[in-house]
Amino acid sequence: MLALLLTGGLFAALQLWWIGSLLQRNRRRRGGEPLSSQSFRRELERIFHESA
Repeated sequence: MLALLLTGGLFAALQLWWIGSLLQRNRRRRGGEPLSSQSFRRELERIFHESA
């Protein structure tokens, strides 16, 4: 029973690591692309809203 729990925990940790690495890679890939005009406007509004 303990071995099953350890194996399940290890598998869950591996999945979380994998998903995190995919999200990071997608974030980096999107960072290099130019924003559309609507996305740029939304990003500016978000920045100015946070600083106000």
